[in-house]
Amino acid sequence: MVPNRVTDLLLEEVAMRSRLLCWLAAVAALSTPALAQEVKTNQGISITLRGIVNATFFAQDADFGLGTGQKANYVTLERPHWIHGGDIRNTRLTLALAGPEVSKGWRGNATAELDFFGTFAGAGAFADEQPQPRLRLAYADLTNGRTTLRIGQDWDLLLGNIPVSMSHIAFPLGHGSGGFVGWRFTQVRFMKTLSAPTARATTRFQLALLSGSWSNDNGADSAASAGERAGPQVEGRFDYSTAKWGGYLVAHWDNKVNPSFSSYMVELGANTTRGALTLQGNAYIGKGMAHHIAQIVQFGDFKGWGAWLQAGYALNTKWSVWGFYGTDRPDSTELASLPATAVTEANAATTIPVAARRFSSWTFTPMIRYKPAGPYSVGVEWLHNEVKVGSGDILSGNQVLLSTRFDF
Repeated sequence: MVPNRVTDLLLEEVAMRSRLLCWLAAVAALSTPALAQEVKTNQGISITLRGIVNATFFAQDADFGLGTGQKANYVTLERPHWIHGGDIRNTRLTLALAGPEVSKGWRGNATAELDFFGTFAGAGAFADEQPQPRLRLAYADLTNGRTTLRIGQDWDLLLGNIPVSMSHIAFPLGHGSGGFVGWRFTQVRFMKTLSAPTARATTRFQLALLSGSWSNDNGADSAASAGERAGPQVEGRFDYSTAKWGGYLVAHWDNKVNPSFSSYMVELGANTTRGALTLQGNAYIGKGMAHHIAQIVQFGDFKGWGAWLQAGYALNTKWSVWGFYGTDRPDSTELASLPATAVTEANAATTIPVAARRFSSWTFTPMIRYKPAGPYSVGVEWLHNEVKVGSGDILSGNQVLLSTRFDF
């Protein structure tokens, strides 16, 4: 009995060592450079993962809309003292899929993107350290390189130049507060490059039908908003660009049922880089465009305009300075004359009395950025916003932000 027991123990030890060697071999295999190779599926689809890791430490002396931290743009309430916090919700993951040919010269591609501006994971002392993801983009393309049909959720055509910022990425500088407009909608979009491949200037035309939207979208999957009942939003865009500058012109129209009125917007934007100097901006005029983060995000049948400009100057290959200024100006007469029930906040549950309505807003944000060669950068920004309300008071607020960003 004893010799058999010894034999069993020796065999068990050998088996354990064999299993251990197998695990070590597997770990070694996972550590090899093979993981860095291009990923392909058995359908011939190439998969590329890219994104942003972004973190901000901030202090502010006011409450802001559309939120706080990396989401802040326009002042909603002045505070008697400063508060501080940290925010990582700009962190973003994008999955790009390049498919094989589906027909001669035509390919099917797709993109899905998420960040972490969803709700926090519950409530209580630990919730704000656990932001949850939200789906930003999800669309599929049929393209031959010069002509593309896109179906899915993407930015609308009003999204043009994007202000450079280390902290305000998902909700850019001036979004609602300073003339920067645009939002994401499910859509059918047609894109066509008009210029020849050898032309010195590139011209492009786009046409999109977007899902309807207005203030009474309640977020439920059974909801049918006024915009959705009325039909799709319609947008068209023309782009012109050369090696030194670019510009675009966008037109938007949609119709509501309850209340019954039409929204429209015309936007013009341009950008240029001359040596160490970069300039970019856009301007718009429109009516009833709060669903595109305009008119200081007040839902109602009134006109307005907005504009922004940003200048950047490279001090050397690593350091640069930037300055942003933007303003949004609803029509004071029309806004004041609307009944309170005709002007609502974004949640559609809060009407805005005349004394609390936002009649103008302007935002100024300087930034200094350190960006060496590679994916890492760090920057310091100061955001200052002032909002004039119907009572005649001016709400003023500041944010000071230290941010780091890693692009991959």
